Amino acid sequence: MVAGVALVALAGCSAGVAGQPGASSAGSGSATLSGSGKERLSPPLSQPALDVKPFEGRPCELLKPEQVASLTKAKPPKPGDSILGPECSWRGADTVRDTSINVGLRVKDIYGLEAIYLNRGKYADFRVFQVGGYPAVHANESAKAESMGNCGSWVGVSEKTSFSVIVHVQEGNPDYATSCRVTGRVAELVIQNLKAAK
Repeated sequence: MVAGVALVALAGCSAGVAGQPGASSAGSGSATLSGSGKERLSPPLSQPALDVKPFEGRPCELLKPEQVASLTKAKPPKPGDSILGPECSWRGADTVRDTSINVGLRVKDIYGLEAIYLNRGKYADFRVFQVGGYPAVHANESAKAESMGNCGSWVGVSEKTSFSVIVHVQEGNPDYATSCRVTGRVAELVIQNLKAAK
């Protein structure tokens, strides 16, 4: 299992994180949750918030065709709608060799990246990183997920929104044992496209 969402999303089903944890105020510069006085677990934004609204109705534009082509050989993208928000999946054209990618927006609640931190106990693999200065985490339920070609990562882009990147790398691919590097590369491209849409 990956990030509570990964393989399910890539199978074309709804992606979701178990439970609906409390709200956060990431991006406020404060160390407390908005309106609660409770300490926030996720880091605040140190970069300007990014607006995901332009992509809510067209999630497959979160990655440009040439960007996908630089990552994998994929079938035509398929948009979807999960319990957290719109998403798009690019299935590998060759199920033995090519990487499959899912990118989803978390817009149907107000929790953003804080939701992953509040649920971090369910992730055997929980690693904090940054993408272009934006806070992010690799969050996989199995400690062996990455070594088996699977990785789920989340990136906070505003006080209340985040996006997920989930990949399944086939065993014959050079990135098989380092699949979280692939999610990082995908996330960088999504950030670029969010910035360009401003």
